[in-house]
Amino acid sequence: MYTYSLYGDLNPSISFDNVWCRIRAYLVFVGYCMFFNTFVLQAMFRLFRIAFYRRKSLQSREFFIIAFIIQWILSFILPLSSLLPNDYEYLPLYFTCWISFQNIRGTLTPIILIYGSSISAIFFIYVYIIRYIRRTNRIQQVRQRSNERDLLVLKRIVILILVTVSIGLPSVFIFLIYVIGHYLIPYTHHIEGMCLITGLFTATICFTIISPQIKKLFHHNQQQIYPIELIGNNQDHRTRTFQQLTHQHQPRSILN
Repeated sequence: MYTYSLYGDLNPSISFDNVWCRIRAYLVFVGYCMFFNTFVLQAMFRLFRIAFYRRKSLQSREFFIIAFIIQWILSFILPLSSLLPNDYEYLPLYFTCWISFQNIRGTLTPIILIYGSSISAIFFIYVYIIRYIRRTNRIQQVRQRSNERDLLVLKRIVILILVTVSIGLPSVFIFLIYVIGHYLIPYTHHIEGMCLITGLFTATICFTIISPQIKKLFHHNQQQIYPIELIGNNQDHRTRTFQQLTHQHQPRSILN
């Protein structure tokens, strides 16, 4: 998208107003939809692992493969609500196709279907998780372990929600400014695009930090490195000790 915009800035007389321009915009929204649906899948995984741990079918590999396929299908279907009504229009100032903020219906459609639905699903799932943890905490009276798990889940909730909300907030603010004051900020779509790219990059880093699989990988590598040195030192120490004992006892055996 930005490649075409940059090329258009260098060649103002050129135009990219064609079908492929709208398809590119559609594919960008497909990528956004996949990104937000990934949050929902992670929330579902934690929900099934904590609240429905006895139902092994909900934690099986086959179940999540099916869920992953459904995620892909929904990611291609939901942006069609903007492609079919021709909401992706060519913006000559930016040399690319996007949804204009002046199209209120077209702007609200992806906000509700892609952004709003994902945030709502994550919010309700994690509220249910917190209530479940507190309820089981009172029943089983295992205070320390439940509190540790509660804090871990809360930390991931805060990071997850903050990153997700921060990605869509600039677009929401720009849209509200236009609706209330009928004023469109200059370089609106450039600001929106830079905020989205920054948000996606930040989210990737956050996923790496909070992912338990990554932590286990580093922890496993540390366990593989340090014991080798200790074992080697122990073997050298045992070898030297054995040689010393043998050397001490050999003269006695000869004299006897």
